[in-house]
Amino acid sequence: MMNKTISTDVCIVGGGPAGMILGLLLASQGVEVTVLEKNANFDRQYRGEIMHPRFVQMMEQIGLRTFLEQYPHLNLEEGGLYHKDKVLVPIHFSDLVPEFPYAFWMPQPILLNALYDKGKMYPSFHLQFHSSVKELVKEEGRIAGVKVETKEGQMEIRAKVTVGADGRFSLIRKLGGFEMEYEHYNNDVAWFTTPLPEGMPKQLQLVLTDSHFCLVLPKYPDSIQGGITFKKGEWKKIQERGVAHFRKELAEASPAFREFAYSLQNFKPFTILQAKTMFVREWAKDGCLLIGDAAHCASPAGGIGVSLSTATAIVAADVIYEALQASDVSASRLGQVQRIREKDIRNVHQLQLKQESLQMSNNPFVKRIRPYLITLLAKTSIFKKKQKDVFVMSDPLPIHPRFKLNTSY
Repeated sequence: MMNKTISTDVCIVGGGPAGMILGLLLASQGVEVTVLEKNANFDRQYRGEIMHPRFVQMMEQIGLRTFLEQYPHLNLEEGGLYHKDKVLVPIHFSDLVPEFPYAFWMPQPILLNALYDKGKMYPSFHLQFHSSVKELVKEEGRIAGVKVETKEGQMEIRAKVTVGADGRFSLIRKLGGFEMEYEHYNNDVAWFTTPLPEGMPKQLQLVLTDSHFCLVLPKYPDSIQGGITFKKGEWKKIQERGVAHFRKELAEASPAFREFAYSLQNFKPFTILQAKTMFVREWAKDGCLLIGDAAHCASPAGGIGVSLSTATAIVAADVIYEALQASDVSASRLGQVQRIREKDIRNVHQLQLKQESLQMSNNPFVKRIRPYLITLLAKTSIFKKKQKDVFVMSDPLPIHPRFKLNTSY
């Protein structure tokens, strides 16, 4: 059994988009970074793969847009909210952000491997797969690293700053005793993948049926990622009724689902994800910071989670770099990340909760008038402003220009 201790400036637990981008930006400035990923590689399904125009804006700001666009991806220029086959609210990204009029669809394994390719260009960037955190290292009242189980044995990683970027079920959040301010969990999403029907445009579709809210998301290169939102606990009842009953409902939900629905023999093609919205009361402790879903998890229904997490990671890079330069990694100093980001996060969370309340209501009257109500609301200026708040970043992130990466090599 190996018992090894290493030291680093920053230890990032979690090799998702937030953790990888944070590590990449810090390493670009010579900060020693170790990113820990518990899995053997980046292969994963049904993790955020759609990045709204705000993500494209951020990648342009830090110099990664053209680099990432060299990798396999789709640019989605439009979409809409549908009721059955009728468009209630069209979405044209060119109307929201003319300079970058598209959402960015890239399978997460491709995105993460692209970020890793970039990270390898910096000698101070280190990534360890097969690395599962078991406990925190504490020293004089501060978090000073982690104890990890690897393929070779146990390892202790001492760090000036430990970052929890380990998702909605964050172990760092649990081990560090971080408290939740709020947690809303009313719905689940059943995800599945099916071939793109011939002639169907590659666009983002949000579909309102009489019973459920569905997502039709083009998936690179020629598939669809489908999602159906249910009330918490309803999926079990659907399974009890049997696949034949669900096959009919799925086929009626969207033309994009029909071929898949008719081929269904059981429920194995579905992956269930809890549609949780969470917000940690304080994201920082002395020597430790939570970012991304570990700090502020958004519902997956709007596909906004990766963009929110990425913005927090970019701001965190600026704050952590300055904290290291000042030799001050206190909770107060690291907490600047939350003070910068929480207004945007809370705003999106509130919009999601209101949207869920309308879309998932079982009230017969609300269900009957819902399509007409949404159509009327879509014509108001406040609706258009809220739509822009979700899809677009109104101002550049408040970070130093040093984090504009050189993509010429």
